[in-house]
Amino acid sequence: MSRFTNPVPQYLDGAGNPLVNAKLTFFASGTSTLITTYADDLETIANANPILLDASARVPNAWYSGSARVILTADNLTTGQCGVQIWDRDPVGGENEAGDFSLWVTTIDYDLNDIVEGSDNKFYKSLANANQGNDPTVSPANWEQVNFLGVYNVSKSYSIGDVAQTAEGYLWASVINSNINNNPSIDSGANWLPAISGAKIPDVAAVELRTTTVIPHTGGGALTALRVNELQDTDTYTLPLANSVSANQFIDIELPDEFKTFEPIVSRSGSDTISYSGGTDTSITFNSGSSISLRLTSDGISDWRI
Repeated sequence: MSRFTNPVPQYLDGAGNPLVNAKLTFFASGTSTLITTYADDLETIANANPILLDASARVPNAWYSGSARVILTADNLTTGQCGVQIWDRDPVGGENEAGDFSLWVTTIDYDLNDIVEGSDNKFYKSLANANQGNDPTVSPANWEQVNFLGVYNVSKSYSIGDVAQTAEGYLWASVINSNINNNPSIDSGANWLPAISGAKIPDVAAVELRTTTVIPHTGGGALTALRVNELQDTDTYTLPLANSVSANQFIDIELPDEFKTFEPIVSRSGSDTISYSGGTDTSITFNSGSSISLRLTSDGISDWRI
């Protein structure tokens, strides 16, 4: 609900005389930095700054976003002084307009649950009423950092710990900074890990980070960590480099009963090794006649252990 406020006030001096041709100068709240005001609510027609009052000492339309610092000046006809300051007010503007998701301003008196953007480009929620002058980036007693869950965007650059949701409904946590154009749904684990409660990013040694996504493979090629790789022919498949994923991250490989007569080969990449109880090798050949489910775990350096 809106409260009525005179949209065209008349500015008067102490004697009640109109301050004809007085000036209103607009600054960013808490600063001496000039801002632009507009003659229309769509903010397409810029005003001069300062704004000159009209012959009746009334202000023309002045629209702006957020809050501002405003100074009124006028010429003193008695003394001949020009540009005498009448008053300086800060902030000027609606609290909600300035407080919701806009940059934090030191002069705003924020209410409980108001949300602002800090100087670190993160969002914070006020934990109290009358919350003024408390920088949210350094005031955990007054502000709580809040995150928003977004849908994965190929054009966005994600930071460590950022969580995104893919079209399948899965949640993924970025394990690197500057993580852009790496689709979590097909990632090897080098850029994204499942956002599982209790997992430490990027240290996931104690947590089983398995998804239920099955990738059917035919024609040979690369296998994918954090997926069930289902082999369906006799071709050769290659493990990702052990150092391309986090230590103790695994890859599942299955030869289903339907394809048990095939003898596919799983080979290392580069100079990696495949370790087992009897030593190391460079490849695994699946024997025909039985279905097989195999898990290999990376040491994060150069070895996959069975």
